[in-house]
Amino acid sequence: MIGGITLPCQVCSSPYTREFLDLGHHPPPLVLPTEEGLRTPETRYPLRLVQCQSCGLVQIGYTVDPKQLFLKYTYESSASVGFARHLHQLSEHVIQKFGISNRDLILDIGSNDGTSLEEYAKHGIRVLGVEPSNIGDLAVARDIPTIRDFFDQRVAEQIAKTQGQAKVITALNVFAHVAQLDSFVKGVDLLLEESGVFLTESHYLLDLVSKLEYDAIYHEHLRYYSLRSLIALLERYGFTVFDAARIPTHGGSIRVYACRPGRYPVSESVKSLVDQENRARLESFETLVDFARRVHESRLKLKCLLWKLKAGGNRIVGISAPARSSTILNYCLIGPDVLDYVVETSKIKIGRYSPGMHIPIVDESRLYTDQPEYALLLSWHLKDDIVPRIREKGYHGKFIMPLPHVEIV
Repeated sequence: MIGGITLPCQVCSSPYTREFLDLGHHPPPLVLPTEEGLRTPETRYPLRLVQCQSCGLVQIGYTVDPKQLFLKYTYESSASVGFARHLHQLSEHVIQKFGISNRDLILDIGSNDGTSLEEYAKHGIRVLGVEPSNIGDLAVARDIPTIRDFFDQRVAEQIAKTQGQAKVITALNVFAHVAQLDSFVKGVDLLLEESGVFLTESHYLLDLVSKLEYDAIYHEHLRYYSLRSLIALLERYGFTVFDAARIPTHGGSIRVYACRPGRYPVSESVKSLVDQENRARLESFETLVDFARRVHESRLKLKCLLWKLKAGGNRIVGISAPARSSTILNYCLIGPDVLDYVVETSKIKIGRYSPGMHIPIVDESRLYTDQPEYALLLSWHLKDDIVPRIREKGYHGKFIMPLPHVEIV
């Protein structure tokens, strides 16, 4: 194992963590090999979940050097029409909810290709992104000011000197990815105005467990937050969670608003969500063990279905290659002997291969010319957008949903 360490609790530092799910060893999920790169062995890292026995946080049991995960990246926020729409709607919501004016600064951490900042910029609001990966160059090309670096206290100090403080700081599907958590939150504290808002969106543990979303488990995601764990984490740094909401993105996420104490009244939504978690016994270790049992059963059902279809002479392909697809393919050992190829619309993914299992990724147009009998929808959480679009474009075969229930549509 290279570039990682076994972690104590990432929030309270307790050494007492207890494993409940082991998915095996996986390569980084968005480092897609080229044909030439297939000749170079991939490094695989253990992928398992543990729970802190002191504070209840669910986290990954092993962390990979962020440079291995994020510097050569293949995810673009704008590639998904639905997610780009979500980000634009969120920007409009923030502008209205907090009365943002062109005097204010909006800082987006992990800003990717700048999609989340576009709407603010259209309103003449000052924006700044921080993005360590190569995708940050796409934001710069779209005239979104972007610092190419990992956000931490050092970067925050540099921003404060040149830009001043921010009215709103967003970390959208980023806050669970951060390895240097202490420096990150201290940087947010340094840059946030006294009356400012820190807004995060993260995969939600309640959805992960209830919907059996084990494909949301991969090395980029270091922590799997409940609202209770987010409240405890932010309180350690002097922030109050004053509002929260469940949102449908990525199969189920949680949006959390935090501020300095007393700046905003605490919404009833906070208590309501915590009550939901308590009723679900979300932080019970027995609940998590049962989740692991259901994950193993789901894997067996999917493998049996795919091999039965192949034995019947059917052709099967995959649809889309998001990071979460890597977990399904590698955990279930689904390779090119099962899926002929995976179709994509993202230009930076086409012509590459899936991590670990090395299934070729081809242009989506091939789906319509080949008309394979079955298509495994690896972005199953976007089925309401993807299935109608692909039907309209002329695919006549059947869809296989791997989650939350293995089924043929």
